[in-house]
Amino acid sequence: MELKRRHLLLGASALTLASLSSHAWATKADDNLSFLVLGDWGDEAVEADQTAVADAMAKVAEQQAVTFIISTGDNFYEAGVSNIKDPKWTSTFEAIYKAPALQLPWYAVLGNHDHKGNVDAELEYGSVDPRWNMPSTYYTMSKSVGSKTADFFFLDTEVLIQNGMITEWFGWAKADQLKWLEQKLAASTADWKIVAGHHPLFSGGAHGDNKELIRILKPLFVRYGVNAYLCGHDHDLEALSDNGVSYFVSGGGSKGRPVKHHAKSLFSRSEPGFLLMELSANGSNATFYGRDAKPLYSEKLAS
Repeated sequence: MELKRRHLLLGASALTLASLSSHAWATKADDNLSFLVLGDWGDEAVEADQTAVADAMAKVAEQQAVTFIISTGDNFYEAGVSNIKDPKWTSTFEAIYKAPALQLPWYAVLGNHDHKGNVDAELEYGSVDPRWNMPSTYYTMSKSVGSKTADFFFLDTEVLIQNGMITEWFGWAKADQLKWLEQKLAASTADWKIVAGHHPLFSGGAHGDNKELIRILKPLFVRYGVNAYLCGHDHDLEALSDNGVSYFVSGGGSKGRPVKHHAKSLFSRSEPGFLLMELSANGSNATFYGRDAKPLYSEKLAS
C-alpha cells in the first residue's frame, strides 16, 4: 500500500505548484528564467566544502535573479533521512542554505543514497519547510518565460537503472515510470523540455556511462526534443552533448572526485560547484560555477 500511495501523490504535484503562488517567492512571468542545479550535497563529512558552495550559490542567485533550485539527488548521506524530524534536515539543509537569496523553491529528485533511507520522509518534508518540493518520486512542473514555456520532468533513476534480475516491484515501477515519461513528453508543447534525474547517461566521472539509461532514455529524449538532461551521481561538473541534447552533470554540491575526458565532453572539472541555467527568448545559457562563485564554463543551450 505504501508504494501505491507514493504514486498516487503524482496528482498532488499540480496542487503543490499552485500553492506556491501564495508564497513571497512566487514570481510573475518574465522574459527570463534563471535557476540553479545542485547535486550530491548533503554530506556532513565535508561541511566546509558544502558551505563554500552554498555561499557561492547565494552570490550567484542574487546577481542573476534566480527563482528556484533543482537538486539532482543524493540529498542526504550516507543513507538518506529516517523521518521528517531527522537532524540532517537542519544540519545539512536548513543550516547550510540559509542565505536570503536561497529561500526559494527547491525541486528535488531521489538519489541512490536517498533510497537507503525513508523515501516518504523526503516526499513529506514540504509540510515542514515549504521550500522543499518533492510531491512524488517522479513528477512534472511548468514555468513561463515571457510568452514561452518550459516543462520540467523529474525522474527517479534509481528505479530506472535496474536491469537483468530485478524484483517484481522494480520491474513494474520501471515500466510504469517510463510509460508516464513518454506520455508527458509526447503531450508537452513547451519551448523547452528539461529532464532531471540522479544518474548520468554519459559521464567521464567515476561511475561512467550508464548503458541502461542510454538504452531507455536517449531514444525518448531525441524523439520528443528534450533540450537538456540534468543529473549528479558523479561528484564533478561536466557538460556533454549527444544528438542535439545537452547533458549536464552537476554533482559537486559537497566534494569533487576525479573525472576523465569523455568522447562527448565539452567541459569537465573535478571540484565542488553548481550550474546556473538561464532561459530566455533571446538565447539560453548554462554556466558552471566553482565554490568561489567564479564562472568555470558557459555554453548556449540546445534548442
